[in-house]
Amino acid sequence: MVPPNSLLLSNRTKMSIQLVDSRTGSTLSEVSTKPYGPWGICMVRRELVAVTHGFNNKFQLVHVRGGRLTPGTVLGVKADCWGVAASGDNVVVSYFSPPWLEVMDTDGRVIHQYQDPGAAPTFERPYFLTTSSDGFIYVADFNLDTITKLDSSLKVLLTFSDPQLRGPRGITSVGDEQLLVCSWSYHSIVHVNVNSGNMTTILGKADGIVRPRSLAYCPQQQKLFVCIHNETDSIQVYQWE
Repeated sequence: MVPPNSLLLSNRTKMSIQLVDSRTGSTLSEVSTKPYGPWGICMVRRELVAVTHGFNNKFQLVHVRGGRLTPGTVLGVKADCWGVAASGDNVVVSYFSPPWLEVMDTDGRVIHQYQDPGAAPTFERPYFLTTSSDGFIYVADFNLDTITKLDSSLKVLLTFSDPQLRGPRGITSVGDEQLLVCSWSYHSIVHVNVNSGNMTTILGKADGIVRPRSLAYCPQQQKLFVCIHNETDSIQVYQWE
């Protein structure tokens, strides 16, 4: 979400970043990321967007000014990076070959790093991540069907799992205590209470959820925007309080 009424989208098929009016669906601005297909996207601060490029060992900054997008610096990173989320003025990025996480500044300098210690893996496919308003990082692992909570220095605090959560992809925080997660395999949106670890399915296939890939929540409009990856590649909009 870009206040007050816009959405940022990474369009992997078109190899572009789009700024879209969240009320009408019309494209307000678009920048090409060719030859790279974008994956993760987040607002780092008011006018700065961070984008990961998946298979291309690249990380890009995009500027948002006056309702327009302009491309910024493209940085090389150590491997194919996927998930991205803001952590203060820094960004958290995820990798999966091998799986690890890094906190870096917007010049690409690494501040913190997490790699599995070698026992039972914490991560295998950490495709998506988010940060909550109280500074915690949450990572959705597509292979392990888990949500893992870390602090801002990448110390693992908790891992949540539940039979309702299969193939988690997009994840977003709602305040300090709630998460919404795309369950790709179960065609549903799952609500997670991070205090109790309880999970509840709030939307499913009967509501039009088919292969949900990512989502965003606008508290001002009390609307949930879900990117559906099927023949239509649509954004479904739901009222949610």
